[in-house]
Amino acid sequence: MKVDLIIGNARVFNVFLKAFVRANIAILGGRFLYIGSDLSELEAEESLDCNDRMIIPGLIDIHLHIESTMTTPLNFGRELAKHGVTTIVSEPHEIANVSGIEGIQAMIEAGEESPVDIFYGIPSSVPSTREELETTGGRIGVEEIGLLMADPRVICLGEVMNFRDVVSLRDTRISQIVDSFRSAYPLAAVEGHCPSLTDLDLAKYLYRGIDSDHCLQTVAGMAQRFENGMFVEIQEKSITREIAAYLENHDVDGLFSFVTDDVVPDKLLKKGHLDHLLRKAMSLGLSFEKAVYGATLAPARRMGLRDRGAIVPGKLADFVILDAERDLAISRVYKSGKPIYIEGENRKTEPKGKRFPPHFYSTVNLNPVDPALFSIPLSLEEKRVTCRIIEKNRENTYTRETSAELPASKGTLRWEKSPYNLVAVMDRYRQSGNIGFGLVGEVTLREGAAATTYAHDHHNLMVMGTNPKDMAFAVNYLIGTQGGMVIVINGKVAASIDLPVAGLLSEEPLEKIAGKLEEITDRLRELGFDHPDPIMSLCTLTLPVSPEIKITDKGLVDVSTGEIVPLILRE
Repeated sequence: MKVDLIIGNARVFNVFLKAFVRANIAILGGRFLYIGSDLSELEAEESLDCNDRMIIPGLIDIHLHIESTMTTPLNFGRELAKHGVTTIVSEPHEIANVSGIEGIQAMIEAGEESPVDIFYGIPSSVPSTREELETTGGRIGVEEIGLLMADPRVICLGEVMNFRDVVSLRDTRISQIVDSFRSAYPLAAVEGHCPSLTDLDLAKYLYRGIDSDHCLQTVAGMAQRFENGMFVEIQEKSITREIAAYLENHDVDGLFSFVTDDVVPDKLLKKGHLDHLLRKAMSLGLSFEKAVYGATLAPARRMGLRDRGAIVPGKLADFVILDAERDLAISRVYKSGKPIYIEGENRKTEPKGKRFPPHFYSTVNLNPVDPALFSIPLSLEEKRVTCRIIEKNRENTYTRETSAELPASKGTLRWEKSPYNLVAVMDRYRQSGNIGFGLVGEVTLREGAAATTYAHDHHNLMVMGTNPKDMAFAVNYLIGTQGGMVIVINGKVAASIDLPVAGLLSEEPLEKIAGKLEEITDRLRELGFDHPDPIMSLCTLTLPVSPEIKITDKGLVDVSTGEIVPLILRE
């Protein structure tokens, strides 16, 4: 019998046994035909001697946002191949917030030539909260579900972020979306986002049928999730020694997987993707066997991808050949029996793939601004006023609300003379004139301004700075480029990246994008923005579903109550 490929002399990782077995592999029609020792009946069109190297299933990441890399789906897929990733489930709620269902469909089409399989989740939270709390350029509701699920590449309902409305058990927009999806597609996954929920609130969330969480985990919170049968998707910030020890010492295999969620390009190129998370988990005490299981069979089963995740007959021939176990040294990567990455092979010039529709390159619908826009008037003549402060966490993307007295004169808040930065968010979609103001503390700029249209999740134009002139310059620069990120010091651009596709993506090679973002990161740190991930810390100031206080074009949002609160505190 003729087969397409035989790989001999391999140590094959059997995910069901969680052990390596010495075997040969026969592949036919893009799927595994046989894993064993007897090749007497098989004749190969092509053969490869593995020389006792290890083979594991292709890695599967079931929760990420391609837009976080600021590159196109095709270029992203090409980079993933180098890291042993053969399947992803992307949740395109970034571009959906800009362009709605049309944005999702454009992302799907733009990734058609990707060497890895890209599946999609329907963004359930566009907007992420309620329309009275933020302005978006698109909206996803019940009526869009059927249209999107008609595409076989769409396989789940994406993260349900408005957890406060969910646990209220009231008839809200998000509950209608969840209920409608569960009724029409009862076997499909419904993905969750429920930071810090425990006990009764967690039970209410699960009661709605949302049974996963990818947020920052504590051991106690994760244990509650496992006890309730919840699937936990572990991103890098949750990979701690304590978490690794819990996973290693408890029988929770199949209840967790590793996910990347958001990865900026420079980190992707320097450290890796899902492979980096596995290396980190193993360095903190998780066994190789459990780590690989959590990146192959467990996520495949979670998403109902029955045709992959294991090296056994009938499954897709997606696999990775390793030179070393503990550091996951990747030698070759195969997708459906064909090599998509070979270490040391020169990268060839490849086609750019499909472009986005023309109107995706013109999404910043704002007129130029004047520095006077960033003057905060007061209703009373006061010398000092008490203001709410968004105090940034130096380790993660969370914030907390504090307060401070700031100087005032002639009916104006003199924020420039305070230790705080002014932050403003402007509606870039509808020319509504909406602009929200806030003050940022703890992690701030010492001078200049930073502005971006990549501002989770509504992706309006956000600017933060120390003086009105640089802030206005930064805003006007992004209006001119139709999106991106810029650092301005004394009226000059210190670092920038243009993101002309929906204000989120660049079509440049990933290496160029990474270089520009690294320069922005360096400038932010030089200006005093002290954080392990300055770009993500900056760009999540606007995320009104992440604790504790955030800002949108409608104003300051108290995440716990889901209400707009004033900047100025008065008795």
